[in-house]
Amino acid sequence: MAASQGVAVLAPIKQGQESACSDALHRINNGASDSIIINFAKQNRTHFARFVIIDDPDKGVGRKRLLFSGIYDGRPADFFRDIQQNCSDLDAIWGHCEGWTGKGNTADYLAQHDTKTATLLKGFRFDSVKDIQGYLHLRDELINRFDVPLADYPRVMKTLPRQAQWFSTTRRIMRDAREFLQKVWVTLTVVPDLIGLLKHGKMLLQARKIINTPIKLDREFSYAALDKSAPCYPLGDGDEVIPEKLETELPQFLNRQQVQNQMTVITVNDPKLIAQQEAITDYIGTLAKIPFISRNSSIPTIHFGRWLQIDNSKRMLFLSNFDGNWETYIGDFVDKAAGGLNAFWGGSIGWRQAATLDIELFKEGIRCHQTRAHYFYCAYPQATVVNIARARDLARAYALNVDETTAEDWLKFL
Repeated sequence: MAASQGVAVLAPIKQGQESACSDALHRINNGASDSIIINFAKQNRTHFARFVIIDDPDKGVGRKRLLFSGIYDGRPADFFRDIQQNCSDLDAIWGHCEGWTGKGNTADYLAQHDTKTATLLKGFRFDSVKDIQGYLHLRDELINRFDVPLADYPRVMKTLPRQAQWFSTTRRIMRDAREFLQKVWVTLTVVPDLIGLLKHGKMLLQARKIINTPIKLDREFSYAALDKSAPCYPLGDGDEVIPEKLETELPQFLNRQQVQNQMTVITVNDPKLIAQQEAITDYIGTLAKIPFISRNSSIPTIHFGRWLQIDNSKRMLFLSNFDGNWETYIGDFVDKAAGGLNAFWGGSIGWRQAATLDIELFKEGIRCHQTRAHYFYCAYPQATVVNIARARDLARAYALNVDETTAEDWLKFL
């Protein structure tokens, strides 16, 4: 199966139809009699999906656009075709958008409005939706089997499938070889992207310098305001903020205790630094495609994180699917990847002085540029990245089960 990809469809909403579009999004899979059904699980290749209504300032004050984002196993064309086939009322959603001509042209319409991802970080590089669900199902099954007194473990062991040692060894060697060759092949497919980085010219060297230069906080105290309830103010001339903080339920929105959450952040690139921003996101994104490089392995709360240059690179869009609450996630991100975050947002208006090491100021910047999703889907909503990793390790070890001795390799993952 092809590796997972990200899509981000941005479609302008017709003037005056913003509320109707919002109402339609709240009806998606809500169980009501007028629910709009999108059966993401039918092909079972969609990891995450979301609908978000965001500002469209280039079209005028108060104008909006619809963002449809997804992480999918396979090609974007396959994802768009699945949406066309498995949505009960596409007109109710995209019929409010400019240029929509009907269900028959869904795949073409979504493809035309899709935005290329510059940087895509994956918690699991080669694991499909079905793989992840299989790992979790096996772990649940084994947990249930071993939900017995310790004295009964030998009896349960005898009920499990076994294989000969020579077969297990051969199977492991073949698996390791297959996975290594897969990594080599994927690395070779990245060569054109590496060559493509040369289009940035000298700016590529500047991007590498920014990425690799350690950052230091040039002040002892945070610049963040003490009053967190105050309205959001632009960080500089030309910045665009989202007044999410004005909503009374915002603290609950930011810190609600859920297994998984999502984040949609839009910032404005400094016009003088657009070339730099493009080089940075392309450079990091290209390196992230190489299997032997895992830039987000130190942050065990990210399922998928994406940075995209939108509106001819006038703005940058960040989409994240993460575990835990908002505060913990931001803190974890800053603690373990402050330099990388500074490279991504250092070229945004007003963010150069808001160094990511000033965590309170960084959180304030994220809050004021974040929009909540109208609809959010995940194929494994109760699983954290850590849970999935343990379940995968369990499945890999269990597949080589020979006897009680080898069982020690997978029992520790229950």
